Amino acid sequence: NPSVVCLAGGRNKAVAAKAYDLFNARHLRHGLGIRTPMTIRDVGLSDVPLWVESMGGLAVVKVPYSNAGQGVYTLTNPAELDDFMALEHRYDRFIVQGLIGNAGWSSTTPHGRFYHVGTVPNRHGQIYVSDVRMMVCASPDGFRPLAIYARRAHDPLIETLDAGKRSWDMLGTNLSFRRPDGSWDTETSRLMLMDNRDFNRLGLGLDELIEAYVQTVMSVVAIDRMAEQLFNSRGRFRMRLFKSLNDDPRLLSEIML
Repeated sequence: NPSVVCLAGGRNKAVAAKAYDLFNARHLRHGLGIRTPMTIRDVGLSDVPLWVESMGGLAVVKVPYSNAGQGVYTLTNPAELDDFMALEHRYDRFIVQGLIGNAGWSSTTPHGRFYHVGTVPNRHGQIYVSDVRMMVCASPDGFRPLAIYARRAHDPLIETLDAGKRSWDMLGTNLSFRRPDGSWDTETSRLMLMDNRDFNRLGLGLDELIEAYVQTVMSVVAIDRMAEQLFNSRGRFRMRLFKSLNDDPRLLSEIML
């Protein structure tokens, strides 16, 4: 993909959130909308604690330009918030989102509290947070699905928060992890492929898979439209528009045009 796709939302969560809002503004009246957690964009570091407090002390903070599970911080207690604030951050702007946890503990938002249903319980009665990823492609005849896979968290979801337990271990589904020597590796044991019987533990039916396909297609269309809008009629990148969408001085200094 061209790099503008990354800037327009493919690898930029800050602009992606705005692309989704623009898409929803056009299509919600027709019953179509991209569903996301409550999202506060363009948050400075010093303002993060205020937004976390407004969500009941539970939130997810993201570095908008990171991927592969890096730059995502689940905050469920003051210690996790303090650890995040103490880090040296490369960029100046963050995203704060509502945290979706257990039925007994999730962020408080104007739209209510959302929680993970989790996987089908195992023989110990444990459920795990999981996500489903669907890949699609476009053709002259429209979009079509390519592949589906899922990932589950490392630890089971607990009913009562434990301040001594890392929330990421039961909420984070990314497979990447850092080795003691600083290199990265992948924990493939948590990968759930559709042609494997483990996929059935997700408890998904045809309706959920269709919904996943529709949500994926709408997200692709939203980001594609944003990418188109970032160029003027002469094919030049509209830096002024991009800056208004993503006013992060450190990121802007890295863009070479």
